[in-house]
Amino acid sequence: MRYTDTRAVVETGFLTALIMVFTFVGVTVPFMGFLASILMPAVLVVLGARHGVRWSILATVTMGLVMSVVLTPLGALMQVMTSGIPGIVLAYGYIHRWSTSRLLVLPAVTMMVTIGIQLMIAQYVMQMDIVTMWQNFQQEALTEMETAYREQGLMDEQVTAMMTSVQAMLKQMAYVLLAALFMSSVVISYFICAVANIIMRRTGGEGVTLPPLEEWRVPQWTLYMFALGVLLTYWGNELQSEAINIVAYNMYALGSYMLVLQGIGCLWTIFKSYGLSNGIRLVLIFITLLMQFATMWIGILDLILNLRRRLSRRIGDE
Repeated sequence: MRYTDTRAVVETGFLTALIMVFTFVGVTVPFMGFLASILMPAVLVVLGARHGVRWSILATVTMGLVMSVVLTPLGALMQVMTSGIPGIVLAYGYIHRWSTSRLLVLPAVTMMVTIGIQLMIAQYVMQMDIVTMWQNFQQEALTEMETAYREQGLMDEQVTAMMTSVQAMLKQMAYVLLAALFMSSVVISYFICAVANIIMRRTGGEGVTLPPLEEWRVPQWTLYMFALGVLLTYWGNELQSEAINIVAYNMYALGSYMLVLQGIGCLWTIFKSYGLSNGIRLVLIFITLLMQFATMWIGILDLILNLRRRLSRRIGDE
């Protein structure tokens, strides 16, 4: 279906206004920022898919200019970098029908780059000491937890042991920050594509094909990356090397997340083979995610033994 430039201008104006509404809601209403970070790029994707990427760029620039007047120029720049640029990248991939891996990974990398730029702006332009803020957060968390433990009547030895464990956990959180940020960006990209697909199909357009849960598979090298992460974690602790620990924990975390996705796909296929409804399958998947380590091992076994193929053969033989 061909659209005239007049229709493109009208739709761009309407969708730009909608984007600004989502942005204002995300900025002003607590806990709505995540929803706005999905809806705003999804609208840009729909606009780009219907009329071209240049209209998505125009909508982003217009939104940034208007928000710079209503909010602040720096705040508008932050919003454009947070949702606008990843939305434009997704729109480009949407139009050119990228593969699922590229459609999820490249926008996720874009999000990480924009977040890094925002941190640099906060550090050097807004004069916010990010490192000191993180250290203060750690210290406050440790102080509050130690107070809570002592109020429970624990002995000094028990409090010391538990605080040592908490300090190690906070240190690991800092190590795996990159892997967690990347995987969360991939998940956000998936939700953006899913929302854009719903809008496109409701308006008579064609969305991209996202693999269903039973087709969720990760590359074989995920297993090797996970194993190498485990080994490097041991070597990093033995050698007391901060650089090795950072690489090791991120490889371990990224491999774990990917293996959990493999396990979810395998479990969904198994549940589906027994004729369970979608609702029951979702409940069971949610329960298994509470035991994330077990789900990860199911993903490992699926990569090694191909449980899905073995299950389909068994069902076929019966």
